[in-house]
Amino acid sequence: MTSLGAAPQEDEITRLFEASPDRPVRTSAASVSAFLLGLVAILTAPFTQARGLALLAGGMALVVVVVGMAATSRSHVAGRALVAAGLFLALAALVVIGMGYAGFDTTFGDGLVPTLTSWLETLRSTFRLP
Repeated sequence: MTSLGAAPQEDEITRLFEASPDRPVRTSAASVSAFLLGLVAILTAPFTQARGLALLAGGMALVVVVVGMAATSRSHVAGRALVAAGLFLALAALVVIGMGYAGFDTTFGDGLVPTLTSWLETLRSTFRLP
């Protein structure tokens, strides 16, 4: 049984951390890319004019997800959650696109185009952009 004693001195803690063999953790660029491509795919899938972009981004995301899974399997590489989120977003976008090609109406974003256009016009006039 151990007894609780006084806290170790600060120089002892510093020596303990300096002697730690941990490698610095970095985030995988492939995992970030997979997430961003999946996000682009899911955000463009509901628009008729952007279906090609959504299909391209979703397909690229699936390829990059495989690379991200391999990269994040090492212990000093972070980004497993980003890879999983990118995979989910890409698959969801591809399902929406597939349902559209199967005859279902998945272009619910087309009704938002006038609203988005007016918002962008308001921003442009607010910041006095050309």
